[in-house]
Amino acid sequence: MKIHFIVFILILILGTSCLARDFQVDFIEENYKETQAAFSYQPIIYHSIQVNSSIGSKLLILKGDDYNYRKWLRHYISENKKLIAKISDEHTDEFISAKAYEVDIKAIHPFNGDKWINDDVKSSGRDSLEGDNHILIVDPNEKRTKLIQSVVEKMQYRPAVFNDGLAALEVFKLQPGKFKMVIIYFDNIGMPSDQLIEQVTKLNQSIPVVLDTGYNNESVTDKFIKKFSGSGSIHIKPVMLRDLQKTIETLMKKNV
Repeated sequence: MKIHFIVFILILILGTSCLARDFQVDFIEENYKETQAAFSYQPIIYHSIQVNSSIGSKLLILKGDDYNYRKWLRHYISENKKLIAKISDEHTDEFISAKAYEVDIKAIHPFNGDKWINDDVKSSGRDSLEGDNHILIVDPNEKRTKLIQSVVEKMQYRPAVFNDGLAALEVFKLQPGKFKMVIIYFDNIGMPSDQLIEQVTKLNQSIPVVLDTGYNNESVTDKFIKKFSGSGSIHIKPVMLRDLQKTIETLMKKNV
């Protein structure tokens, strides 16, 4: 009886503000932008997710300084769509009525009970990318990618090679700031190359993208030029190994 009485007194003293309600939400779309502050190693991050729930569609603006948790959660939502938003009782009414709501990122939890482990994305079996010197190569042809990879490595860049566009996009979403350039073959698997380009440039508007149209494919070239006309960061041309190094150097200088 004495223990129950003490607990009762503590509840009276602390009040109910520490209690929270769990809301199940379904992930729809992510918007992530990362820039670097001048004279600082700390990234400036805008991160939001569009979700559906029983109380309607919402934009959750994710705040907080735990960069490792943020990366881990981004990896989770690339493969799982159900989340729990833990909202304190004092803010429940505000959360229910709001269309856009700012929330600490650590108040968003995986629905399946997965726990964050402080070794980042590596805990899931997928290596995280070290440094920011990568070039993303998306091409289903192994021989062609090996040749492109050899040029990239010769230039002291680190190639990240994928034969599937959807898999490449999942990795790019996790760490868009790690990549200096993207090279995409026009006919790839997983998702159409134009959709892949749209998603990549949505995450990083200034990243140079080379869309490889293959040899003597005038109709393909015309199609993509019409679609991406006016975009200074998207370059539509056949990738020719003899001038690939020069192409990369030129585009990198333009993007500095």
